[in-house]
Amino acid sequence: MLTGGCYAPQLPEGAPCTANGACPAPLTCSAGHCVSEAVRDALADGVSGVGSDAARPCTPIAVGVAQLTAPTIQAPVIDGDLADWPTCFVTITPGSNPTRDLGANGRFPSGRFSIARDASHVFVAAEVMGVPPLGAQPPPSVYLNNSISVYVDGAGHSTMATYDVHAAQIVIDHANQLQAFRDGTEVTLPNLVTAAKTSQSTYTIEMSIDPSSLSLFGFGSTLGFDIGLEGGDGTTQTSEVLWVQTCGPPDCVCSMSSAEAAPYCDAREFGVAAL
Repeated sequence: MLTGGCYAPQLPEGAPCTANGACPAPLTCSAGHCVSEAVRDALADGVSGVGSDAARPCTPIAVGVAQLTAPTIQAPVIDGDLADWPTCFVTITPGSNPTRDLGANGRFPSGRFSIARDASHVFVAAEVMGVPPLGAQPPPSVYLNNSISVYVDGAGHSTMATYDVHAAQIVIDHANQLQAFRDGTEVTLPNLVTAAKTSQSTYTIEMSIDPSSLSLFGFGSTLGFDIGLEGGDGTTQTSEVLWVQTCGPPDCVCSMSSAEAAPYCDAREFGVAAL
């Protein structure tokens, strides 16, 4: 555990570590940020729950590069508390995962996520170490706040850049404000249930997706799926750290840029989650 000095003796939780990976006691360095021991443990792959439950055995979800499986579980209570999740979580960290730097000045969110299902719904959970200020922009521009984007195609992985009616970008911020988009256009999705909890610079989000949310009577055997942890101060989106990007320049680019590739503008960027 690293307990060396940092630039300020009262460095807040979630602030970047020093260049040599140090943080002031009792904080430790995890994924480039100074965090408490409980948060550091909760970010580890291969564990479920949070806090004292963080080390209990869990059901794995990662099966390969850009591939997940969504285990069948008893539906969790959608309340922002991840302690009842029996599945493992996958860690997302800047630099190790695809990172869009939109002016972050080295301050990127990091965190972890999981996906699961029951007989009729898909559930997504995320725990994010945000970068204050977390932002208070109201819908539709909640992506300007610290938030997550869940990219999902209920009909499977798309071979087309354009989102169809079964695909959406679902943005939920740290205050549980919600807005969905399809190819950058605001849409309203029915039967989405979300919840969020914020504690200092760490927040948790849970979501339940009904097939009807994506104009389906039922989900198929796979989903197109991706998730991004978004940094924003309420005025400007500063970054996005993604689970995967499965396509890139020159084959997959945003129409407004010949260099940028991102799932918000190209559904081919999604990974796959088997149901």
